Amino acid sequence: MDVDQALKKAENLNASYVEVRYEDITKNHLELKDGVFSTFTEKRLRGYGIRVLANGAWGFATINSDKVEEGIESAYRMALAASRGIREKIELSPIEIVEDYVKSRMKIKPQDVSLDEKIERMKRLERNLKKTDEVKSTQIRYEDAHGKKIITTSEGMRIEFDVNYIFHYLWVTGLQGDKRGAVRNGMGFVDEGWEAFGKISMEELATKMIKKLRNQMNGVSSKRGEYPIVASPIVIGIIAHEALGHLAEADLTVNSPFKELIGKKIAPEYVSMSDRFVQKGFGNAKYDDEGTRVRDVHIIKNGILKEIMLNREYAKRWCMEPNGHARAENYTYPPIIRMRNTVFEPCDYSFEELLEGIKFGYYLADYRGGQAELNSAFQVGIQEGYVIRNGEIAEPIKDTSISGIAIESLKNISAIGKDFGIEYGICGKGQNAFVSSGGPHIRFDRSIVIGGKK
Repeated sequence: MDVDQALKKAENLNASYVEVRYEDITKNHLELKDGVFSTFTEKRLRGYGIRVLANGAWGFATINSDKVEEGIESAYRMALAASRGIREKIELSPIEIVEDYVKSRMKIKPQDVSLDEKIERMKRLERNLKKTDEVKSTQIRYEDAHGKKIITTSEGMRIEFDVNYIFHYLWVTGLQGDKRGAVRNGMGFVDEGWEAFGKISMEELATKMIKKLRNQMNGVSSKRGEYPIVASPIVIGIIAHEALGHLAEADLTVNSPFKELIGKKIAPEYVSMSDRFVQKGFGNAKYDDEGTRVRDVHIIKNGILKEIMLNREYAKRWCMEPNGHARAENYTYPPIIRMRNTVFEPCDYSFEELLEGIKFGYYLADYRGGQAELNSAFQVGIQEGYVIRNGEIAEPIKDTSISGIAIESLKNISAIGKDFGIEYGICGKGQNAFVSSGGPHIRFDRSIVIGGKK
């Protein structure tokens, strides 16, 4: 049945809102491990995700056929059942109702590149990595997708998206005598297509990975304790995302320290952090999965906690304007509040100025894994770092980690760089979402503890 016809019939139901998301997307996944392709898959995802708001509660259903009316009726029954157990009725904040077609910005879409070319790129990268005997194992994962997504609602919204993305992940392990090391790298594109790989030298990427690996195997152990830290855009990004960004997702804000801090000063006036459009950002989009136009969110502005990320439901609860942060992994999931590109904003210090005056500390250049709690406590693995001695970068350090309470760490930011960089990744919050995080180099004089020997 035609979606418009199904929505017309749904008017007979006692529902305040009906949303139908249709997706027809083909995904390709290749994985090369030590010369052998362990994964060669193509998967087509086609179906409808249907949400109905009735009696103040959500109902959600998915169907793989075109029987949209049946899917709406199923979601409606789920909403009625859920409404019997709710304490507070759900309402939606109004948004602009549009009809639009969002065309991909990619010049060379993944479906226009032959499988042979994708395979050869992965093999070439592996060959460059294994030019040195120190590299013992490599795992290269490549994923892309193309297709369409259409959002149609009972309010008259209809938006069609030309969906395309590319994601690349690399894991390398090494051995030098009895010394071991492991490093990772991730890249993702939604605005650029295959042409982006033309700007990335496989030789240079391999050289950087091998350098990080050697530093791990030959580096010194860090001293355990609280020392001045200069964090790179990549490391500062994981702190922004894991330790602070999740606290600013409205469905999590309600149980976090941020709930009582909105409108209050939580950092020096030169500290600002946003979730916004970023050139080449992996979280870029024009509309979210409720059809809300995406806008920049200034989470921290001049040291003050200003805004949080919202969907329509939480915008109504908080008496705020929706800002386009409802995202669903695919049609089999309902949209939830998610980050996009979470970054600290640059200021005016050069890298050399950030190092000045540090008699002994650490420069953290890259991370490997991170996690945080809703009280903003975080722990981040460091896969590349260096000693700072008398204001200069000195010897590399071995694999280590940092920890702290991000809300306290914010207060101890003493200087912010004028550069800017981002990292690409996949965030899990019950569902996967493509995100970027980053910012400039930032100096913390204290409040971050580095692991290592006493």
